[in-house]
Amino acid sequence: MGEQKHTGIVAGSFQKMADLIGRDVYFVNFLILMVFTVIEVAAVFYGESMSLNAVWAILIGVGVVKAYGIAAFFMHLKGDPIWYTRTALFPLIFVALMLWGIGLSNPDSILGLPSWCTPNWDYSYVTN
Repeated sequence: MGEQKHTGIVAGSFQKMADLIGRDVYFVNFLILMVFTVIEVAAVFYGESMSLNAVWAILIGVGVVKAYGIAAFFMHLKGDPIWYTRTALFPLIFVALMLWGIGLSNPDSILGLPSWCTPNWDYSYVTN
């Protein structure tokens, strides 16, 4: 794959960072995705000390940033015609409907799922 020069505000920032460190935009995107993955894991790991709404907000925010990085650079949607982007975003309608139907419209949310839907966290199936 050859070097690509991306345009736009965010893509221009990625290109400036890539030029600064002497790497391509895909490497910069990889680094940013790894930083946000660490933030995501930390939010879940330290979630007991935060409110559930704060954890949700962090996870959704991180998910949006990571989805942009993947779609714009790895899926090469940055700089493509708008119809390609709309086609890629169409499944988000179904994701939003599932989020609303499962997580937001149910008073118990995911906390009240039956036992067969939740994993067995006591690790009793592990043998020595």
